[in-house]
Amino acid sequence: MQNKLSSERVTLRPASIQDKRNLYNWLAHSNLTAEMLGPPHFPDAPAPTWEEFDQDYLDYYFDGSQPLSGRCFIILHNQEEIGQINYNEIDTQSNSTEIDIWLSDRKFTGKGLGTEAIILLCDYLHKELKCKTIIIAPSKRNSNAIKAYKKAGFVETDWLPEDFTPDYHDAVVMVKIMSR
Repeated sequence: MQNKLSSERVTLRPASIQDKRNLYNWLAHSNLTAEMLGPPHFPDAPAPTWEEFDQDYLDYYFDGSQPLSGRCFIILHNQEEIGQINYNEIDTQSNSTEIDIWLSDRKFTGKGLGTEAIILLCDYLHKELKCKTIIIAPSKRNSNAIKAYKKAGFVETDWLPEDFTPDYHDAVVMVKIMSR
């Protein structure tokens, strides 16, 4: 998939390998990092080093060579890069996957742009890759993220996919069941 996905206010552009360092910096070194990772609120979930990020987000996330293994997208608003959203390996037995999202700067939060990007990616995953169940698992401490995911149609669940290890000890596992 090399085409952009667009909604009213956001566009998802497939990320390229040249985007990888920016995605890392947005996650580990932005003014939003403390709301997701590391001290003071997340001492149990430190921000990854570049090497850890590089090993977690392998090249296929950026070159599209293994679409069932995962893919990163740059979130654009008014042609400005405002964050990243990705899906991980698609379980073809259960037609499910986990997604993750982070924005590049606090100034892009609270506007519904992340929610819109999530809805756009979920629709793509359902229509193009036949995903029926989409999972996201924020920390209970990230109440703004939980609110955004609920607006995107996710609900809390006790169900855990096989081989699923949450990033946080207080993860709130949320699912969106895609119909039709």
